[in-house]
Amino acid sequence: MKAITLVVLFAFIAVVLAGSNPGILGPDKSKQLSGYITVPGFRKDNGTHLFYWFFESRNSPSTAPTIIWLTGGPGCSSMLALLYENGPYNIQKNMNVTLNPYSWNEVANVIWIDQPVGTGYSYADHFVDYTISEAQIAEDLYEFIQAFFAQNPQYNQNFFVFGESYAGHYIPAVGKRIVDGNNNLQPPYVKIDLKGLAIGNGWVDPVIQYGYYADMLNQRGLLDAVSTAAYDDTAYPACKALIFVNWFLALEECSLSIEAVLADAEVQNGRTINVYDVTKKCVVEPLCYDFSLGTKFFTSPRVIKALGANPKAKWVDCNMEVHELLLGDWIGNYAIDLPEVLAADVPVLVYSGTNDWICNYLGGEAWADAMQWPGQAGYNNATFEEWTGPNGTQAGRVKTSDGLTFLEVFNAGHMVPMDQPQNALDMVTKFVNGQPFSV
Repeated sequence: MKAITLVVLFAFIAVVLAGSNPGILGPDKSKQLSGYITVPGFRKDNGTHLFYWFFESRNSPSTAPTIIWLTGGPGCSSMLALLYENGPYNIQKNMNVTLNPYSWNEVANVIWIDQPVGTGYSYADHFVDYTISEAQIAEDLYEFIQAFFAQNPQYNQNFFVFGESYAGHYIPAVGKRIVDGNNNLQPPYVKIDLKGLAIGNGWVDPVIQYGYYADMLNQRGLLDAVSTAAYDDTAYPACKALIFVNWFLALEECSLSIEAVLADAEVQNGRTINVYDVTKKCVVEPLCYDFSLGTKFFTSPRVIKALGANPKAKWVDCNMEVHELLLGDWIGNYAIDLPEVLAADVPVLVYSGTNDWICNYLGGEAWADAMQWPGQAGYNNATFEEWTGPNGTQAGRVKTSDGLTFLEVFNAGHMVPMDQPQNALDMVTKFVNGQPFSV
C-alpha cells in the first residue's frame, strides 16, 4: 500500500489448460501441477485464466490438509511468496532454486494462485474481465476452487485459505462465498471441505485500521506526541468521515494523511522508514525489498515453458492495472463477512508480524475486537498468552475464543513467513491440526 500501496446459472465450465506432470521444475520431489484454470469471469464466456502452481505435501499427501495461498497488493503475484516466503524454493543469485526446509508443503498440499485476473501469469481474453469488485473476485476464486477439486478430488479435504495484506479483503469474501455455496449446493458443484481461514497482516476494516498509523509509530519511538495527536485528533477523523461519504475522496484524504504522518516520522528519524518492517531499511522503492531475482526467474523463457504459462501473460511482481481497477474496493469493510464463517464452525486465525506498519498489529487487534458476532464478548474477555515457538523462545502472543484467534508474531514484519520461517511453519502446523498455540 505505498501510493500508499499494499502494494448463477451453471456457469461451471472450467478447464485445466496446462501443467499436470510431476517434478515440473526444481529439486522438490513432491508432485507438482501448474498451469491455468479457466473460469467464466464477468462476461460468463470463459475468458478468465487463473494461473496456479501446486505442490503436494512432502509428508503423507493423501491425508494432509490442502491450503490455497493468496498474496495481496491487490495485483501482486503469489509466485513471490512461493520463492521468498512460504514456498518450496529459495531463489539463489545464479538463478537456481534450492529447497526451503520451512516450506508450508512440509505439512500440507499447497496451491499458490495468481489472482485477481491480470496478476502474475493470470490473464483475460477481454479487458472487461479484469475485476473491479470483491464479489467478482470471490466468485472467480470459488469457480477456481471448484474446478481444481473437480480435476483433483483427492485434495478436497481439510481445506484452508491463507493469505496476507490485501488478502484481508479476499479471504473473508471467498470464505463467505464457500460457506454460502456449501449451504446452497447445486450440481455440478461439490461441497468444499472448508476447515479454516487465516489472514496475515491483513487489510480488513479500513475505518478502524486507519486509526492506528500514528499510534504504532509513536509506540516504537518513531513519532513524537505532537504529530501523533495531530493525526489522531484531526487527520484520522477527516479520513474516517469521508469513508462513509465517497470512496474516491476518502481514499485521497486517507492516503495523504498517512503519507504525511510517515513523512513526519522520517524527518524526525532522519531516514526512510520501511513501511513493511520498521526495524529494517527500505532497500528498493516502492516495495522496500529486492525481488529482482524473482522477476528474472518468472520472466525466463525456460521457466515460462516449464510451468506451462502463456507467454502473452507478461509477468510482473505487482500489476498496477489490477491495483488501480480495485481502488473502489479499497475502503470496504470485509470483517462483516467473517461472522457467517464463524457461525459455520470454521475457525479464523488473524496473525500479524508486530514490526509491520502498513497493516499493523494494533489496527489488526482493534478490528478483531470491534467485529460484531455472537462470540464477541467472550473473545474480548479472553487474555493473551505466550506462544512458544519450536526453538523454545517466545514466538509471540495469542488469544483465542469461540473459533477466533489473534496471533502476534514477534520479530516479523508484513511478510511473516519470510521473516520468521520456522515459527510461521509452526503456526501453520498448529492451526491446520487444531492444536493450541499456548500450553
